Amino acid sequence: MYDYIAQFSFAAICLFIPSVPVTHCLGLVAHSPRSAKLKYLLLYPVKGGRHHFIFQIISWGIWVASIFVALPLLLHTHKAIRAAHVEILSGSAATGAVFAELFMIKSLLVFNPKAKATDDESSSPRWNTSRLPSKGAASAAVMGLGLVWAALGGSLLLATEYLQDTVSKEVYFFLAACCLLVGATTTHGLGGSLRHKQTGPFTMELGADVDPRQPDPVTTWKFYQPFRGGAWFVATQAMGWALFSISIVCLCWLLLQVVAGVAYCIRCWALITGSVMFCAQLFLGMSIWTWKEGSVAQGVAQTVRQVVTNPAQEAVSWSAVWLPILMMYSPVQVVCTVFSLSFMLLPASFAAALWVGGLAVYYAVTLPGAPEHTGRRESALIQKWCHKHMETALKAWFGNVEVVREGTTPFDPQDKFIFGYAPHGLFPIGAGFLPYIPTWGKLLPGIVPATLVASILFFTPLVRDLVSWCGLRQVSRRTFVCALQDKGSVMLVPGGQAELVHTWRIKRRQEYVVYSGHKGFVRMGIEHNAKLVPVVVMGEINALQNPIDLPGLQRWTYKNLGFPVPYWVVGRWGVSPFPKRAGLKFIIGEPICPRPHVPGTKVDEAEVDRLHKIFYDKVAELFTQHKDSFQGYERVKLIMI
Repeated sequence: MYDYIAQFSFAAICLFIPSVPVTHCLGLVAHSPRSAKLKYLLLYPVKGGRHHFIFQIISWGIWVASIFVALPLLLHTHKAIRAAHVEILSGSAATGAVFAELFMIKSLLVFNPKAKATDDESSSPRWNTSRLPSKGAASAAVMGLGLVWAALGGSLLLATEYLQDTVSKEVYFFLAACCLLVGATTTHGLGGSLRHKQTGPFTMELGADVDPRQPDPVTTWKFYQPFRGGAWFVATQAMGWALFSISIVCLCWLLLQVVAGVAYCIRCWALITGSVMFCAQLFLGMSIWTWKEGSVAQGVAQTVRQVVTNPAQEAVSWSAVWLPILMMYSPVQVVCTVFSLSFMLLPASFAAALWVGGLAVYYAVTLPGAPEHTGRRESALIQKWCHKHMETALKAWFGNVEVVREGTTPFDPQDKFIFGYAPHGLFPIGAGFLPYIPTWGKLLPGIVPATLVASILFFTPLVRDLVSWCGLRQVSRRTFVCALQDKGSVMLVPGGQAELVHTWRIKRRQEYVVYSGHKGFVRMGIEHNAKLVPVVVMGEINALQNPIDLPGLQRWTYKNLGFPVPYWVVGRWGVSPFPKRAGLKFIIGEPICPRPHVPGTKVDEAEVDRLHKIFYDKVAELFTQHKDSFQGYERVKLIMI
């Protein structure tokens, strides 16, 4: 294995030592003025600002040192040198060459041409800044550099298992620690500075020339800013630096074990430490994209005052404001937290046995009678409580809740109705609590639909209980038929997860996406002579967001796995699952009557297409009529896919 490590190191040396001057020349070609003379071009390292100069010096210094370290290996065969020396020299030279290349890239990212405003220099050609990256692209590149450093450090740790000498292992551990330190400080310090500059070339229009007389860019970003930058920033920073500290401790512990000669399964510990290093870089990188002005304490205090001390809600108890929201938005997080803590605080075998035994009893008690299909576990007491407090809690959190309906045609409780709710969003909880809002009962007396939800909710402890007590059921053909017979009406989200993966567009592009590709609910309506009723909601998709927004990956995983990944829902304070103060407006359309159908006969597909088109035309009509009356939706466009 020693030969493989040496050969890999030689390959890295041969690749990265030439790449440093090549990268420098590419930067020179990209930034140099066309009319510049050779003397002016030779001053490129000192013409890009203080940080550019420092990174240039570091890069060239490490590059020269790497060449000197690699010379004995390049001038002699490795067999003529002791194996331990080859390990140290090859690893150090290869790591140094990579460091030199990464620092050279950093110098190009911070390039900021300037000069003293003297008469002699006023006629000097200006450096070309048209190819400078935007602040987002620059910070993303720095995050990529941090991940490369983490991967390099992890590779050095994995290589220590095959080294023959203790001194060689110590050197590799030292180099891995350097990767960790430089990577973390680069991602946090440089990445944040590039991302949050207020003035300077990174915030200017691409293609614009930079005046060499302008001062250094001003930035509100600080390397050390405890409990500032927003709750989401503080949370990800805490996680990133905690993982950074854990990796440092693991490095030191592993080094002590190696020095003492009692290390075992180095590969396992190296893999764990390298993974922790990589995760630390990910969290630090994500944090710089969420930073914003303000103190976390101020933001939380202001929100609590809005929620609890709203003048219109001063007489409302905490339970009336908090419990409905906790029931709807936090049970998944509670279950995950309890599960994680059980394995952290208890022996793993004991925790596993506790969960297996407990869940076996739990499902044995709650599964009989198929409540997800029949609604056997509905609780009239819970539903009455929700009807009493739901609207109060929603107004305290969302700021405004409005339920309106188009037309005056009364809904006959003897008829059957299928309410199609749009759009799905990240978490369409509104489809579940809408029937519990008192205004619904006033507009549609006697109509209490059974809301059909994803089957995964009936497999999760606690979540299963809450949705069952509130009368929600699993979305399936069997449940659909059963609910129509029992309740006379159902509510579902026809767009499903096909709409979920497009929720990001409301924030980035101000596009309200409705997926119209599903026709099953229309077919069910014809089969059972049920009227279709469009329901459009505004504001719900603005109340929650996915901080890790990767639309391409989410669409691919949804298409191939049936569920979008990554899926992480956050709202208030940037980290909590509670909704933002975005307002809510539910618009209920007029019933759409299908042509009479004889039960048991084949459904006419032409009738399915006709009703399907009418339904989504009504959805578009409702959105267009009401969007101007909902704050923030004046410029939102409806996209039907």
